[in-house]
Amino acid sequence: MIKKTKIKVKNLNKAIGAKQILSNISFTLEPEEHLVIIGSSGAGKSMLIKCMLGLEDLSSGSIFFEDKLVSGNKDKQNLLNKLGVCFQSNALFDSYKTWENIAFKTLYNEKSPNISKLKKLAIERLEEVGLPRNIAEHYPSELSGGMQKRVGIARSIFSEPDVLIFDEPTTGLDPIMSKKIISLIGKIIENSKKTAITITHDVNLAMHLASKIILLDAGKIEWTGSPTKALSSKNKLLKVFLNG
Repeated sequence: MIKKTKIKVKNLNKAIGAKQILSNISFTLEPEEHLVIIGSSGAGKSMLIKCMLGLEDLSSGSIFFEDKLVSGNKDKQNLLNKLGVCFQSNALFDSYKTWENIAFKTLYNEKSPNISKLKKLAIERLEEVGLPRNIAEHYPSELSGGMQKRVGIARSIFSEPDVLIFDEPTTGLDPIMSKKIISLIGKIIENSKKTAITITHDVNLAMHLASKIILLDAGKIEWTGSPTKALSSKNKLLKVFLNG
């Protein structure tokens, strides 16, 4: 059976007032590919993800998920529920315990959630990201920055989504913890055979984990290709990124 293209972005444009944020963005993401989007601050990386998550309306263009148009689709929410997101800030709720944060989407959207089942699954996800079971009852403020990042990743994989999205997963972490998070993300993607998108300024992450790289600059795709092609590319801006 031929696998459907997971995500297709076609001629996407986004403007706020007179300011053009994204210009004519087009790309496809095939099953089990890991797309890493790099670019300087203000290049449009986060806006692109917001558009894909339905958090921002498009000025023009289309986004398809498994050949289904997302915008205007009556099943839009069901389509978006197939995406698991780990936000840059972790977006953990201070007043909820760790396991409640991990299971939050299901816990507070189902009419009669099975609490014990959800807690058990949340603890399993904790173990998958290398955290001890006993922190399930802890609050985010009791966890280190690296642990909070892992909890955010655990939440993104909780419901076994079709596509994982990581927004600047190594931002604010020291080099040692960054390497651990990169390794963890790689392990999760490899073991689960998930399709993934990562936004990052971390060249290390891009070169180690990506099957495809997109370099955004001023809201436009400046370069796209594999990590191997990136090393031999003559693109000046890409060279700046690769050389740190």
